[in-house]
Amino acid sequence: MSLSGAMNIALSGLNAQQRALQVLGGNVSNATDESYTRKSITSSASAGGVTTADVTRATDNALARDLIAYTSLAGQADAQSTYMSKLSTLFGVSTSDAGLASAVSDLNDAFAVLQSTPDSSTGQAEVIAKADALARKINDLMAGLESIDREIQQETTDKVGQVNDLLEKIDTLNKQVKTVAAAGGDKTTLEDQRDAAVRSLAQLIDVKTIARGDGSLAVYTAGGESLVDQDATRLAYDGTDITREGDTRSLNGSIRSGALAGLLALRATGTSATAGTAVISELKDQVQAFTASLTSTGAGDFATAYDSATTATGELASGFFVMTGGTISVNAALLDGTATLKQAAISPASAALVSGSHGISAGGLTVTGEDYAGIARSIISSLSADVGAVTNRADLADATKTEAATRFQSSVGINMDEELANLQVLQNAYAASAKVMQTVNQLYDSLFAIIR
Repeated sequence: MSLSGAMNIALSGLNAQQRALQVLGGNVSNATDESYTRKSITSSASAGGVTTADVTRATDNALARDLIAYTSLAGQADAQSTYMSKLSTLFGVSTSDAGLASAVSDLNDAFAVLQSTPDSSTGQAEVIAKADALARKINDLMAGLESIDREIQQETTDKVGQVNDLLEKIDTLNKQVKTVAAAGGDKTTLEDQRDAAVRSLAQLIDVKTIARGDGSLAVYTAGGESLVDQDATRLAYDGTDITREGDTRSLNGSIRSGALAGLLALRATGTSATAGTAVISELKDQVQAFTASLTSTGAGDFATAYDSATTATGELASGFFVMTGGTISVNAALLDGTATLKQAAISPASAALVSGSHGISAGGLTVTGEDYAGIARSIISSLSADVGAVTNRADLADATKTEAATRFQSSVGINMDEELANLQVLQNAYAASAKVMQTVNQLYDSLFAIIR
């Protein structure tokens, strides 16, 4: 081998090792970045020297698919858990007074005291005050449900906007990857950014990906709806349905997990046996049914017991509770003192309140053989069970996602021990190539000295 040939081989080795050191340095500097995947570069030796291939990144398609799927499930469960917690607070699930049931019990107690002193103006005032507190509690619950419903609707709108931003980002990165790949450049950083965007998207909406031959990545919902392929889809939300912009066809059924699926499920109409699904609709129906039971005039009902009693002069003849436009209130005549409670109604009305002959069937909940406080407790108990189920589901989904992320990072992330070992190998190889060049230079110097 000629000296120039040896020099070229040593130089190509130095260049290859320098490139490998740059890649390794990138690995070390990004070791804590969860969106970064381990990069490597391969080299091969031949008679002409050392050549390097393109930079490649560590991949594990199976673990990546698992992480995306579990991220979507965690996003769905987290969205539902957040609002189930708010509903729990609204209904007093975790408090000692249990909200609605406590308000009914307070009214029961006030009537019981009044029974012993029916002529007491203080006792009558207490009954009216407790009845007014119960009516206000019911109205507050309905207003609270409407407020949470609007909050879910607004968050859904915001999430759709985030989805659109991520779809646009993925589409832009697709185009950049194709351009860089066509020019023979290093596209691995762009691919990392794109994969990170897909995982962020999976938190919002369930996705699956298909790698195209040109380096781009097609993105679909798990239900088969195209989100990114050639161009990015833009979604819209009208308060009920998620659609493509300019299209009225609902995509709700194609969104099976992710935060959007969780939010849509909370606001679904009708009833469902699945905890966290149609919960707003169900609770509204249950509270409305409970409210109606206070004003209904069936046999044994509170309103019937009050209205049927004999009325004396100055007493309210009927309509202890009044429904106006979906809002319940104590009769205005009682509140402003225009009329007083019927003394003859005190005992039967009190008995009706605590009679175990009442029930409701609404919002997927059927209650029979209970007093009014028992109906309220049943509503709260049903919600409490759903809150617990959704919370447990969210905890499990989060733990599963964390495990999937750990496994994925172990497969494609940076192991500092390995990188340091590789650094030692590269340093030794670099030193060896440099030593060859130094030796060749010395030989050249000796040869030139002979010639001179």
